[in-house]
Parts: sequence; structure tokens; C-alpha cells
Amino acid sequence: MRQLRKITAVFLAVLCAAMTWGISASAEGFEYNWDTDKENNPDGPHCKAYFMLNLDTDKVVYAENADEQLPMASLTKIMSYIVAYENIPDIENAEITIPQSVVDELVGTGSSVADFDVGDTFTGEQMLYLMMVPSGNNAALTLAKYVDSLYASGQIGQEDTGSASGEGSSSTTESSSNDDPEAAGGNTDSVSSSSASTSSQSSEEFDPTDYSETSYFVQLMNEKAAELGCTNTHFTNPHGLHNENHYSTARDMVTITKYAMSLPLFTQVTSTTAYNYYPIGHPEKEKTANTTNKMLTNWAYNDGYSYYYRYATGVKTGSHDQAGYCIVASATYEGYTYVVACLGSPSVDANGESIALHGEMRDAATLFRWAFLGLEIRTVVAQGDLLADVPLKYAWQQDNLQLVAGENVSVMLPKSVDASSIIVETDVPENVQAPIERGQQVGTATMSYAGEVIATVPLVASESVSRSEMLSFISQGTSVFTSPWFLIIMGVIAALIVIYIILIFLYRRKQRQLRKVRKYRDL
Repeated sequence: MRQLRKITAVFLAVLCAAMTWGISASAEGFEYNWDTDKENNPDGPHCKAYFMLNLDTDKVVYAENADEQLPMASLTKIMSYIVAYENIPDIENAEITIPQSVVDELVGTGSSVADFDVGDTFTGEQMLYLMMVPSGNNAALTLAKYVDSLYASGQIGQEDTGSASGEGSSSTTESSSNDDPEAAGGNTDSVSSSSASTSSQSSEEFDPTDYSETSYFVQLMNEKAAELGCTNTHFTNPHGLHNENHYSTARDMVTITKYAMSLPLFTQVTSTTAYNYYPIGHPEKEKTANTTNKMLTNWAYNDGYSYYYRYATGVKTGSHDQAGYCIVASATYEGYTYVVACLGSPSVDANGESIALHGEMRDAATLFRWAFLGLEIRTVVAQGDLLADVPLKYAWQQDNLQLVAGENVSVMLPKSVDASSIIVETDVPENVQAPIERGQQVGTATMSYAGEVIATVPLVASESVSRSEMLSFISQGTSVFTSPWFLIIMGVIAALIVIYIILIFLYRRKQRQLRKVRKYRDL
């Protein structure tokens, strides 16, 4: 009867899950029907890959082609921020001068740049803003060269006797020293404006998209990606210009962004819409850098589209012909925070003509609306809820022990999901023996929704139960008398007794025969 009830409950739960409103759990995250938001995003989806994470629970809520390796353009600068912040001593106050080599190496690349001149000096904090807000490739390259100069002069990285002292780092040292002749002499307050290494190479030889063999900074970018578990990411430059070996995934970009958000200034920098700045000592050269993230600004753009999303808080955009339009966006509403990576919205059509529509921003806003309106953190099990029972041994007048949830369990679920759609499976022993203390863990309960495990909770004893020594003695005695070894031993003893009786019988029979023989002889 109990088995029949369990089968019926499972059937009803699956049926309820199948009937829930258009969001159901998939292999990872939840399914989303893009047709539900045609008013705001009539031709979505636009991108090749998506990955969306709820930061409050670390729950993946949407994923599509999340592990496909794709070019990510200026999303690269999120990692550049990490490496610069973690490797430049006192980065907020470090003074960094713009070298001529930065201009020379970006000529003809079509780079997005921050508005400054060779020889201008900025603090490290200013350079972070100029890299992230207007997406300045020149700012990213300047920071990379500054880190390389610190490494070349022995200020950083010299404790790494392994990879940092290998073949790749030797070329790094040479390149950095040539690019900054003053660095080797101890002047590390700025990067030199000369670049002997670049000028000595022909334009055909120099590749502005690949610094992987010459830059310690790029080496650090790849090491950090590996440290964060980003197995499908590889960097060849600090700014994101296209290179076949420069790629990432939607999942990895969210992983990198989540880490970056834990660093000082990052969320402040990436939420800035307009940044006022001027070189150190030259207030007369004050300028304003505007964000490339149109989700943050309610401005009128020439393309005729509006991308403003009032709950957006950052983070970074990226685009070039090969990558298309890309974005890692964050948003917060009513206590919930999400980060989504949208990669590969077309930026050019089949004829090579530019596409004005930023589909990646439309898609990000669509997913935010869906998540904020359709998902919620729900307590599916409260501490103390009765979830199972288990046979109890050695307890007086008590045959079963009730097991309850040892803690509260809250998970991210669609708001439409009924509690009956959540299947609870318990893992408990065949029986337990008294004594048992209240709160003692006995097993676990696993909760799943539409085939996906959503939580596991410890099952604990609902009460303390003392041991009955008499029942224990009787039970143990019974178990001894019925144990295989006892039965074997008793069988052996019984066999020996039978053999002994047989031998006695044979012996006495022989003795009677001997007495008969003697009597016959006496006659």
C-alpha cells in the first residue's frame, strides 16, 4: 500500500510539472519562451549564446550554447581590470604616463579609444575608468604595458620562479625593457613613450591582436582565467581585438564578471554613465567619457532605438565584426540581482553593411524582465518539516523514528510552480538503533523539480529516544542464536556428539563381542 501511494505521488508531481506556466526546468536553468515578450523584443532572440546567473543563490536560471567558444571583443577588458587591479601596487594612486607605443600599435585597427594624448599622466584609477566606461583600447594597452614594465624592472612577478621565468616570460622581459628603457633603471612611475621593439619591426611582422608571447600582462590574464576555472577561455591581448586564439564563452564571461564584482571600484566604475577626467596637473584639459552601455542611459541615439533598462547596473559591452555585439549586463530589482552574458548578436549583415540594432541589449533586458517577474527565491522545506520515518530498534514501545528537515531550504523557482511539483526522495538506513539524540542526522532528502535536483537537506531525528537494555539484551541474544556462525558452531557440536555416540556404541558392541569370545574359550 505504501509503495502504491509513492508511485501515485510521483505520477501526480510529474503531471503538475508538465502543466506549469511556460517556464519549466531544463538540463540547466529554466526554459524561456522568447515569444512572450514580442512587444519589447519583436525579433528576439538575437545572440548565439547566453548564460544568466542569480547572484543571490548562485543559481543558473538560463543557459543556451553557454560553452560555445566565441570571440568576445571588449568584454576582454573585464579580465584586464582584474589583472591590472590585482598587480599594480596602490593602483588608485599609481601615476601612469601614456606611451607613444600605444598609439603606434593601435594605428589602423579601428579601435575604440579614450580621449587622451601621448605623454598625459593619469592615476591607475583614472585608467580603469577610461578602459571600462568609453571602452578605451588605448587605456587597456597602457595598463598592460605598465604591468609589463613593473615586471621587467623586478617590481612584480619575480617570486614566480616557474612559469614566469620560462621562455614566454623571457620574451616578456625583453619586450617590456625595450618599450620602457627607463623602467630597468628603476623609474616605474610611468611607462616610457618610446617603443624600440615596435619600431624595429615591420608593419607586416607586428600583430596588434597577439601579445601572448611578449606580454606578462596577457600571461597573467590566462593564468587568472585558469584559476577561476574558465576552461574555454584564452586571451592574446588586453583589449579584445579579434584573433583566432582570443575567445571565451558566455559561462566563462559570467564567471569572470562575478569575480570582478568582488573587487573594489569595479561595480562603481562599470555603472558610471559619464566620467569627467583630466591628466594629472592639467585641469584645463578636462574632458568627459561616456559609457558604451546604452542600457544605462536614457539618451536618444541616432539609430532610433532605445535600450534603456531602468534596473540595469552595468557591466561591459563589446563589438567587432567577428564577435558581433556582446554584453555582460547586471541588474537589480526588489532584492534580486542577476548577471547575464549575451554573445554574438550580428553587427553586420550578409552584405557587410552595419546593423544598427543592438540585439544583445534587447535580449538582456528581455531576460531581466522574465527573471524579475517570473522567478523567485522560495522556501521549499522549513526546518522541522516531517519528511520521513525509519524503523527503530531497542526502544520501549516505539517502533519508528520520525525524521525532519535539519535546516531551511530556499531555492530559485518559477513563481507558478506548485509545491506538489517538487519531488522529495529520501535516503535513510533500513533501521536505526536507540539511543538517538534529537537533531542527530540519520539521512538526507533530495528535492528535484522536473528532473533537476534543486536542493539536498539533512534528515535529523525529531526527538531523543533512550535505549531499553532489556529489549537490547533479548534482541542481541536472539541475534546471537540465529546468527550463521552460531548455527555452524552448534551444527559442528551436534555432529561431534553424534560421532561420539556412534563411537561409544561401536566401542560397547566390540566389548560385548570380546566378552563372548572369552566365555567361549573358558568353556
